[in-house]
Amino acid sequence: MFNKPIKPATDIEGVKRSAFWHLGRRDHSEHELRVKLARKTDNQQWIDDVIEACYEYRYLDDARFVESFMRSAQNKGFGINRIQRDLKLKGIPEQLCSEHFQNNDFDYINSATELLQKRYHERIENAHLKQKVMAFLQNKGHNFEHIFSAIECHNEHFPLEEYDAIADALALLSGKFRVEIEGKALQDKAKRFLISRGYSFNDCQKAIKEFNLQITD
Repeated sequence: MFNKPIKPATDIEGVKRSAFWHLGRRDHSEHELRVKLARKTDNQQWIDDVIEACYEYRYLDDARFVESFMRSAQNKGFGINRIQRDLKLKGIPEQLCSEHFQNNDFDYINSATELLQKRYHERIENAHLKQKVMAFLQNKGHNFEHIFSAIECHNEHFPLEEYDAIADALALLSGKFRVEIEGKALQDKAKRFLISRGYSFNDCQKAIKEFNLQITD
């Protein structure tokens, strides 16, 4: 289904009705609203006058928009990098954005930790899993400092003694290999498989040895 073509405004009242309609649906930044009004008319004076009227009626307020946008994004688990990027795309001046971040005491580390606790029910220990976790949180817009801190906080709920690297590696081998891992070529293949997932060389050897014992039992 095609969108209906935008009907050009024939006077300033048409531009004003369009502005009020957009602002009635949700808050907009000034930049966003100007872009939408430019689709209704190429009369820049009409647009300027309507924008000024919106400020007078307090329908438009970039500072209020930033507060609302930040709160919504934080509730969705987004990090500083993502929020800053999105505000920039919405035309928010860098100075205004910086002021709001400086005056905001939101705990992004706790937010990132909560995301991990919902998604992972194990200790984030080996390099392969850490890479997945880092990619997940980066996609949410969290910076590296907050990501590393969140992983540490998450791991506090899973003491180190509960993590068995050999058993973990053994489970991976059992899912990939169906025969005894013997001969240099096959053993090298198994080692590369485990090392690429963050296991140490010694853990690889122990896991392969344990795997072979289980296969031959």
